[in-house]
Amino acid sequence: MRVTLARALFVKPDILLLDEPTNHLDLDAVMWLEGYLNDCDQTVVVVSHAREFLNNVCNKIIHFHDQELVYYDGNYDSFEQKRNEDMRNQKKQYEKQQDKIEHTQKFIDQFRANKKRASLVQSRIKALE
Repeated sequence: MRVTLARALFVKPDILLLDEPTNHLDLDAVMWLEGYLNDCDQTVVVVSHAREFLNNVCNKIIHFHDQELVYYDGNYDSFEQKRNEDMRNQKKQYEKQQDKIEHTQKFIDQFRANKKRASLVQSRIKALE
C-alpha cells in the first residue's frame, strides 16, 4: 500500500483520487499523509470512513444525496453540523407547509356549501392542486 501511494504521489497528478487511503497504514504514515495532503497544491478527492483523517485534511465536503451534489465548506464535523441544521430547517418548513395545507382543507370543508364563499373555496382548491 505504501509503495502504491508513494508512486501515485510522486507523479504529481492534477487531480488525486484516494479511496480509503488510511487503510493498511500505521499512525506515522497516516500523519505523514495528512501533512503531505495539507501542503500539496493539487486537487484531492478523498473517500474515507476515518473521521479524524477527514477533519484534518478536508476543507470542502461534497455530499451526494438524492442524485444531487451539495457543497459544504469546512471539515467533516462542520459539514455534519451544517447538514443536521439544514435537515432540521427542512423538517420545520415541511411541518409548516403541512399545517397550511390542513388549514386550507378545513376552510374548504367548512365553506364548500356556502354560495357566498364559492369563489374563495374554488381558489383554495386550485391552490392545493
